[in-house]
Amino acid sequence: MVSSELIEYLRNAKVIDFIDEIEIPAYVVDTERRIVYWNKQATKLTGYEASEVIGKPCAQQVLNHVDRSGIPVCSTELCPLYQSIKNGIPVQVPFAVYGLTKSGKRRPFSVEGLPIKVENKVIGAIELFTDAEKIDADMAVAIKVQESFVPKSTDNIDFFYRPSSGLGGDMIYYNPPWIGIIDISGHGIAAALVSMLIRTILDQIIAFDPQLNGLPFLLENELKKFDLQNIYLTGIIGQLNEEIFHFINMGHPSPVNVTKKIVLDTKNVVPVGLGLSEEYDSTVINTHDLSSGNLLLFTDGLTEMKTKTGMLGTEGLLNLLSSDDNPSKIYLKTMSQRASGLQEDDITMILIKR
Repeated sequence: MVSSELIEYLRNAKVIDFIDEIEIPAYVVDTERRIVYWNKQATKLTGYEASEVIGKPCAQQVLNHVDRSGIPVCSTELCPLYQSIKNGIPVQVPFAVYGLTKSGKRRPFSVEGLPIKVENKVIGAIELFTDAEKIDADMAVAIKVQESFVPKSTDNIDFFYRPSSGLGGDMIYYNPPWIGIIDISGHGIAAALVSMLIRTILDQIIAFDPQLNGLPFLLENELKKFDLQNIYLTGIIGQLNEEIFHFINMGHPSPVNVTKKIVLDTKNVVPVGLGLSEEYDSTVINTHDLSSGNLLLFTDGLTEMKTKTGMLGTEGLLNLLSSDDNPSKIYLKTMSQRASGLQEDDITMILIKR
């Protein structure tokens, strides 16, 4: 049974009349996220008639949203309706989600959840969703180009990339045996463009087979040529040879041994771009043997997430981890802890497995 209180409110407040008049696909759910109203524009966009969806949860083979990576949205705490009902605030997903239409095909949607309150009590929510294919074509191409540089996972390396908006400043570098994760200051288009520049510079440097400990200094010198103001980067980059990962940490969060649920005690150098990098010797190189556990590299968007008790932090991350977790599971676990309905920073992970 759907909420009678919600239906009565919708009728008395003429919310249904309003939703019918707007030229935006929309539907209303109760606090259990069961659909209680479905407008004509929603039918036009998805093919579902109201009679086919009323009383069903939106995750029950109606829209069943997933993100670009195939991670479920509707049935998890990533759902904007869930966050809107839970926190009593409007929540807009900063990336396109892919909804299941009646034809069986998925279409990209831009979605926003709006709470319905009566005397400050949330009794349901409205979801507005529009066709994301109509997003500015240039931005769509830019997103596609950046996503194309995210490597496909292999048998022993999982890659995960999730910007806070369409474009981000996190970067994965994979040019075997070289593996790296880099976090560029800033967000959005500017940071995304800098990430492309960094990738090109790294390709040029690595083509000459440099010493690992010399990489930060070489990268710093190349960046100086572009006179980028107030741009710097942290990162971990290294070489994986069979089960041994030698790496250098440029002011980045230390990796986590997922198997043992401990943070590695690493030797760090300063971030690149501040003009402080030196010609380091080999003592700055860190070594991890995968026989002692799988290794998680991540950007600080994962641990600096705001929860209701403060910042998640590395200890909070360790408490959530299981030895068999993959990056997608880790992402969902951490997202369930956030206080805000939005992902506020880019999140990138590399899991190197034995």
